[in-house]
Amino acid sequence: MLPGCGIKRGGDGRPGRLMVLAFDGLDPRIVDELMRAGRLPNFARVARIGSYSRLATSNPAQTPVAFSNIISGADPGTHQIYDFIHRDPKIMVPYLSTSGIEGGDGISIPPWGEWRIPLFGGGQTVLLRRGGSFWEELVKHGVDTTVYYIPSNYPPKSVAGKGRFRCISGMGTPDLLGTYGEFTLFTPDAPLLGRSVGGGRFEHMQMFANVAMGELAGPTDHLHKPSERRRAKALKVKFDVVRDPIHAVAKIEIAGHTLLLKEGEWSDFIPIDFQSQIAGSAALGAVGAPVSLRGIVRFYLKSVRPKFELYVSPINIDPIAPIMPISVPDDFAAQLARRHARFYTTGIPEDTKSLSRGALTEDQFISQSNLVMHELTDQYYDALAHFESGCLFFYFGWSDLMQHMFWRDRDPQHPGRDPEQGDQFAKVVDEIYTRMDKIVGRAMEKLDDDDTLIILSDHGFSSFRRGFNLNTWLADNGYVTLGRSNEKGGAELLRDAVWNKTKAYGLGLNALYVNTIGRERSGVVAQGDRRSLLEEIRDGLMRVRDEDGSEVIKRIDLVEDIYPGADPNIAPDMLIGYDDGYRASWDTVLGTMVRPWIEDNLDRWSGTHLIAPELVPGIVLSNRKIVAENPTVSDIAPTILDVFDVPKPASMTGRSLFARA
Repeated sequence: MLPGCGIKRGGDGRPGRLMVLAFDGLDPRIVDELMRAGRLPNFARVARIGSYSRLATSNPAQTPVAFSNIISGADPGTHQIYDFIHRDPKIMVPYLSTSGIEGGDGISIPPWGEWRIPLFGGGQTVLLRRGGSFWEELVKHGVDTTVYYIPSNYPPKSVAGKGRFRCISGMGTPDLLGTYGEFTLFTPDAPLLGRSVGGGRFEHMQMFANVAMGELAGPTDHLHKPSERRRAKALKVKFDVVRDPIHAVAKIEIAGHTLLLKEGEWSDFIPIDFQSQIAGSAALGAVGAPVSLRGIVRFYLKSVRPKFELYVSPINIDPIAPIMPISVPDDFAAQLARRHARFYTTGIPEDTKSLSRGALTEDQFISQSNLVMHELTDQYYDALAHFESGCLFFYFGWSDLMQHMFWRDRDPQHPGRDPEQGDQFAKVVDEIYTRMDKIVGRAMEKLDDDDTLIILSDHGFSSFRRGFNLNTWLADNGYVTLGRSNEKGGAELLRDAVWNKTKAYGLGLNALYVNTIGRERSGVVAQGDRRSLLEEIRDGLMRVRDEDGSEVIKRIDLVEDIYPGADPNIAPDMLIGYDDGYRASWDTVLGTMVRPWIEDNLDRWSGTHLIAPELVPGIVLSNRKIVAENPTVSDIAPTILDVFDVPKPASMTGRSLFARA
C-alpha cells in the first residue's frame, strides 16, 4: 500500500481518506538519529515518498496549547489556552485551563488543587477552549470524522453537519474524584501510613494470619450537602484480602468480584459502585434516583511477602456507564469498551505520579504504561480496520509521558540519575520511537494510493536538569512582598503575599502576571505602568545566570505583542522561554516559594519541553509533498481541510502545507 508519491483522486473526483497520527513529544533529533541507523523504516519510507520537516510548536510549548493550535488552526489569541494552569484574577485561584463548570451564575472555575467534577445537580462541565475546530468544518461539509483522545477537548461536544462525527476525549478528562488521577498504595510501612501525596495516597494495610481488610476511598458523597462545620465525606468501599501462606498469590474480594493475583500481576478493570450514605438510598435507587457513582479500577499485587503491598489505580470513569460525557456520541465509549474491554479513561492514563512518589518502581511503571499502550493499539488497529471514509485522527500520549519519566537515563549530566541504576533504562526512550514506527507501518499497510497520511508531533523534548524558582526571584527583587519572612523558604504566594504591595507574580509553567488595577482583586499597577514594569522584569530575568554562568532564560515574550487577541482576564502578561536544561521549578507552578533561585531537579520526571519553543520543534511527515515553508502546528487544521477541499474559515490563521501561499 501507499506505493505512490502523492495523493490521487478517486474515480468520482473526490479525495481519498485522511489518516492523521499524532505522537506527542517525538523529538526531531532522535527521529533523525534513528532513521539514519535504519531503526525507523516506516518513518523513512514516508519521508521518501512525500516529505519530512520540522514543525514549529506553540508558544509556550505545552501540549494543551499546541493541540489547541492544531485543533483551531490558530494561536492562543484565538483559542485562549496559554498554559496547563490559568488563574482567576478576581479570587486569585489557579485552575485547569481547559475546562470549568457552568451553573446558574455563569462559569465557575474549580481550583486546581481541589478540582472536582460536578456530578449530579452541581452544574455542567464546559470546555474552555474557544474558537472552532477542524472537525466542525469537516462534518459541516459532509466529511465523516473520528477523533481519538486529542488533548484540550474535554468535555467533547456534538457537531452539526452532514458528516458523521465520533470522538473520545483525552488529556483533560478527570478520574472519578475529579482529579488528573490519584492512585492508592496499601502498605504496612509506618512512615507512609495515611500519607497523602500529590497524585495519590498511601493507606495502611497490615496482614494478620494472612488476612487483611482495606477501604478504597472514592468520590465525596454527591447527595450530601457540606456545611461550614461539616465537610462532605468520601464514599468508601471495603474489600478483603487473603494471602496464600506458601505461594506469592493473594485473593481480593471487592464489590462482588473475586480476583486471584500473583505477585507482579495486574487485574483487568473492575467496576465498583460507590453508594451514597443518604438515608433511604436503597428506596431511592429502586425508583431510579442516582444514589451511586460507578468507577473502574485496576489492582496490581506489588509484593506478597515479607511485606504485603497492593497498588490500586486511579478510579477511572467507567466507559460502559460514564457518569460524565467522555465521547460523542454518548455511547461511543461504551462501544469501544464492549469491543475491547474496559479501558483507561483518565486524560493522562500513564500513572507517572506513582513512579515519582515511589508507589511503583521503574519496571512496574513500565508494565502499567504498557497496559495503556496495549489498549491504545487495540483501539487503533480496530479503527483502521473500520476506516471507510473521511478523516481519522488518532493521538498517542504515551510517547510524551514515557520521555518525561526516562529522559534522565539518556542524559549523563542529569543530576537526578541514580548511580545504582546506571544505564539500565538508557534505551527506554529509543524504544518508544521504534514502537511508534510500527504504528506508522500498520497505517501504511491499510491505506490506499489515493489516501493521505500525516504524521506529527506537537513539540520535541529536552532535559530538565535545573528548576528556576520564579516567585522567589520576584520576591528578592522587590516585585512580591510577603507577610512573613521567606529566609528559610516555604512561603506560599497565594497565602503569604501582601497583594497591595505586590507588583507581579508567577503561576503556571511559563506564565508571569502583573498585579493590575481593575483586573486582579487587589491590583496595584496602573494600566499605564504595565508595559514599563514588564520590560523591567524582562530585562532582569534575562540577566539571571546559574552558578556556572549558564543562561537560564533564553527568551521572554510579552503576550500583548505576540497575541493581540488575548483576553486580558485569562492570558498571562509574559511568557518565559527557559533555556535548554532549565524549567520552572515544581514549586513555581502553584506559587510555593523556596530557596535558592535555582535548584537541581531530582524528580523522576526528568524530561521537558516547557522551554523556548524554538528549542523543541516537533515533526511532520506526509506521503504528500509539503510545499509550505517553515510549517507550524497552526497549519495542521487548514491542511486537513485542504485535503477535502473544505474552505478555511476566517478564524483559522494557519495555511495548508500542501499549497503554496
